Amino acid sequence: PRSLALSFIIMEVLKSGDAPALVSNLEVMQLLQERLAARTSQENGGIEVNEDGGNKKGPFQNRDWIEQTVFDHLQSSPVGGADVKVEEMPKLVERLRRDPADDVGASTSIKNEMNSQTDTDNDYNDEHPTGYGLTNAETLQILNHMPTSLVEVHLLIEDLEKREHLDNEDKQGKLLRLVSQFSGRPVEEGGGDDEGKDGDDNEENE
Repeated sequence: PRSLALSFIIMEVLKSGDAPALVSNLEVMQLLQERLAARTSQENGGIEVNEDGGNKKGPFQNRDWIEQTVFDHLQSSPVGGADVKVEEMPKLVERLRRDPADDVGASTSIKNEMNSQTDTDNDYNDEHPTGYGLTNAETLQILNHMPTSLVEVHLLIEDLEKREHLDNEDKQGKLLRLVSQFSGRPVEEGGGDDEGKDGDDNEENE
């Protein structure tokens, strides 16, 4: 099975002394889902019973409990939402990591993806950068937390004010709306939209 093969590869990497690549919560959840499904299938195919008629617990019951607990936790986290676009996550990763300075040389796949949106989304994509230049660690944080508010963006990405494409709330709001397209989670009010600006103007008038 794929899950067993992947586990073997991970073990071989650890044995070789090479540090494994960063793994997102979404990838961990998918791996656990495959392992749990394979285990359930095996158990249903050959259930062992105790003398009293109850199901016999295997030698790895503690491991099984840990994996199930971690899986349940991830399902209740932002990456476990029913609207998360799992298959399209590589596009989000590419957008997050691409250097904004290389905007002109953005890959054809990104531009085609942006142009394939609805008319409403095209109005948004016309002013949206094709990249944010985030580090691997920052990209991983975004994927794990799927932020919906400006506060979360400030906690996940360092030195926002020093980054040209993230140095104000409007630009940060665009990032939140980009993430929302892939996570299915709505951006919280005040996430860099016009409503937040109107509130500031009203305070000044008072």
